[in-house]
Amino acid sequence: MRKFLDHESAFYAPLWIRVAVTAVLVLWGVFELSQGAYIWALIFLAVGAVCGWRFVTIDYSSKPDT
Repeated sequence: MRKFLDHESAFYAPLWIRVAVTAVLVLWGVFELSQGAYIWALIFLAVGAVCGWRFVTIDYSSKPDT
């Protein structure tokens, strides 16, 4: 079974992709918060926080290129 978001994929090895994904999620959460959509803001901010945490804790230099 495939994961919805496989943080350990070689696609996320470049630092700029990890930063971009996390930044887009957090910025979209802030946008939703500014529009008063608190549930969507919570969802995007939570997913952004989880992605940021996972991207920081995974060592991509030891992953084989697939």
